[in-house]
Amino acid sequence: MRKGASIYLVSSLTGQVAALLRYVLLARILGPEQLGLSAMLILTAQFFDSVTDTGSDRFLIQDPDGDSPRMQGFVQMVMAGRGLFIAAALALTAIPLAAIYHAPALTPALMVLGLSPFILGFVHLDIRRLQRHGDMRQESAMTIVGETAGLIGTVWAALVVRDHTAVIYGLVARSIAMVIVSHIASQRAYRWALAKTEGIRFSRFAAPLFVNGLLLYAGSQGDRLIVGSRLGPAALGHYSAVLLLIYYPSSALTKYVMGMHLPQIANSRPVPAQLEQQSQRLAGRCLLLAVLMAASFTVVGPIVTPLLYGRAFAQGIAIFAFLACLQSARFLRVWPTTMAVAVGRSTIVMFNNVARMVALPAAILATFWFHSIEAIVAGFFLGEIAALVVALVLLSRAETVSLTQELKRVGGFLLVSAMLWGTAWGRQNHQLLWTLVAAAATCLSIALVVWSERSVIDEFYRSMRRRLDRRLGRARATPSA
Repeated sequence: MRKGASIYLVSSLTGQVAALLRYVLLARILGPEQLGLSAMLILTAQFFDSVTDTGSDRFLIQDPDGDSPRMQGFVQMVMAGRGLFIAAALALTAIPLAAIYHAPALTPALMVLGLSPFILGFVHLDIRRLQRHGDMRQESAMTIVGETAGLIGTVWAALVVRDHTAVIYGLVARSIAMVIVSHIASQRAYRWALAKTEGIRFSRFAAPLFVNGLLLYAGSQGDRLIVGSRLGPAALGHYSAVLLLIYYPSSALTKYVMGMHLPQIANSRPVPAQLEQQSQRLAGRCLLLAVLMAASFTVVGPIVTPLLYGRAFAQGIAIFAFLACLQSARFLRVWPTTMAVAVGRSTIVMFNNVARMVALPAAILATFWFHSIEAIVAGFFLGEIAALVVALVLLSRAETVSLTQELKRVGGFLLVSAMLWGTAWGRQNHQLLWTLVAAAATCLSIALVVWSERSVIDEFYRSMRRRLDRRLGRARATPSA
């Protein structure tokens, strides 16, 4: 039975809301130049985090021996070593990185940037081990406290130092808070352990994910790199402003969905019927959420952007539709990647990100014919769909999913995306008849997807009713004071 599902959702939302608020407040306090330097620091931190990701915390959830103190101690030692490695790598590469950015002023900040991952390496992984038993409360508390501390630290530092180093203060405050909460919430003593047998099994799981980190970074950040290099900093500023409005909610939802479904799927592996049920539940929910995300941001994005950032950031509706579908496609990949990690097929995650690399040449070539952000986004959308299909094919070969059934879901998502793009194009070009027809087709395609997933919706409705009935029953059983 899951514990803390609601607060886990709140914690995921807290993290992404805090990140978005940091971006907005830094923009207003520091101005564009210092904000750009701050963005370079954040991208650098994300790069080192991605290329050193071994999936240590996820390994404790899916591995049969993840509950043992010896295995936990080994993984905690690996996490600490990773933090030390990142800190050392940043200190050693600060000068060349600053030269690559054409910003020598970044050198001291890049050297100090490693403090945050070094501190975070000492986090107590009992918060992850407890998720094997469906208990999400400890990690939820850690996330809420850590993200809040990071937001407060960043804004306070920005008001005091008035430069890009405010980001580092915030990241360090976040890491310190997370480590403290993880140790307070733990049930076991913090320890390290050298374990040869466990280390070999961990290495087999981690090696593909380690390679996968660089691919993941290129796939998730490559669009911003190409926009900046091909279209200039002004275009990148506008692009980032729109992207982050859907990126942060999508990231929160991704973390929540993976966190809730990963333990369930991992625990259902011994029983094929239960594994199939959990797989269908995850796939259906992800598809419905992706379609809802794409449609809602296409409508809401053009309204919210100028209100939040100012009228200078107002843009045509087409870019909102393209980015809505791109980010929704990225979210949709949480479905096969969660399945792959849960059943211990981490190589599928690596090949999934290899397939995403189609996006880089596609986006670059697109800019030669169509010098626009929409062309770049279309290239990356192609990469996301290619990655999704590759992952499903590999899962099918592993006899984990039905390829025919899952490709129908992909087709439904593509149909909705095409109709959204058509509607946005008509609206932006003032084609009234085209817009009305495309809007009607969009509604029809969404209705078809909803109908195809009616069993998932019905199961979710019945689950909510049971939960509500239990709460009402407990309320009635509680004697009045």
